[in-house]
Amino acid sequence: MLRAAFAIFCTATTPALAGLIFCNETGTRATVAIGYTEDGSWISEGWWRVEPFDCTEVQAGDLTKRYYYWRATSKGGTFPSENYYFCTTDAAFTIVGDENCEQRGYQREAFTEVDTGQSKDFIVNLTLHDQIPEHSQDAPLHSDELPQNDAGGGFNAPPGTHGEPYAIVGQFQGCYWEGDAHYCDVTADGWTYTASSFTPTDAAVMESLSQVPLYANVQIDGDLIYYEGSQAEVTIRSFAIASGASLAQPDPVQNAMSFGEIQDFLQGYWNSDDDDSYVWIIDGNQLDEIYDANLLERSYFEIHPTCAASYGQGPVIIAYPEVDAHGDGPDCYLITRLGQRGFELAEMVSGRSLSFTYSN
Repeated sequence: MLRAAFAIFCTATTPALAGLIFCNETGTRATVAIGYTEDGSWISEGWWRVEPFDCTEVQAGDLTKRYYYWRATSKGGTFPSENYYFCTTDAAFTIVGDENCEQRGYQREAFTEVDTGQSKDFIVNLTLHDQIPEHSQDAPLHSDELPQNDAGGGFNAPPGTHGEPYAIVGQFQGCYWEGDAHYCDVTADGWTYTASSFTPTDAAVMESLSQVPLYANVQIDGDLIYYEGSQAEVTIRSFAIASGASLAQPDPVQNAMSFGEIQDFLQGYWNSDDDDSYVWIIDGNQLDEIYDANLLERSYFEIHPTCAASYGQGPVIIAYPEVDAHGDGPDCYLITRLGQRGFELAEMVSGRSLSFTYSN
């Protein structure tokens, strides 16, 4: 009954609070310290007192960070902690840096990570544990926020730590920045796999991946965090240039062009040689079919050695419609010619031939 009353109390009172809030669900006073990153440095602060069945605002105003780390103490028992370490003292403190704690006259204590999900405010509920639970030494870290960790970093955490493990061979679509966030995309079988600095992917891995030639075939592995439609948010644990990145292509595609070079060649605005109103616009792996200035269909394509309908012939373009209204699946086009300013295809299902010339 007391816990239920406290839940009702929190619901009624916490809207007046904002920011990072700690609510004490125990019958004993707790003290709280937090850690976070600020201007490239790790900061730890404490202590805030949280009375039994009460809430305390630790960070006021809208939250500007996704990840915080906290430590709580109580005479009534222990709170859970993980392998994230910060410097603390018994008295009130604000400490810059999470290294060499003892040498600087501080204690070195374990903290627990909380993911606010980029919310403007967040509540941490404190509940006692009889003992501190055992955690993997490879506690998951985040590429944009890396406190000192006894395991030396969590990017090598066991497969499945952050979601279902995966391993694919796909085409590298590039890395890019949006604001302060770094993203890298790889496409395979109609899916776009995106790793970002918001996911537990080592920044060094993403930096190395950004040096890979655009549209090269790469093999990546990691954990599948989330997916919707044909988009997947993933971690990338490791990558390698796939063996198919520079396969020699059969005639009449000359000069042993790699798949990446073929995709690079196809970029731009292409007019049909048979119908002036029919246009292909290719941007990255996005293919827009236009007729009389109207969008007929948008697809996302990949270059493959063959497809089921090409009976061993290749290379081919496999185009996955953005909206597959009839459930027909992807289209397969055999590349029959690549010229200086044009290319020819054979659509495998219908058998029709397509010829395009580049237009500025």
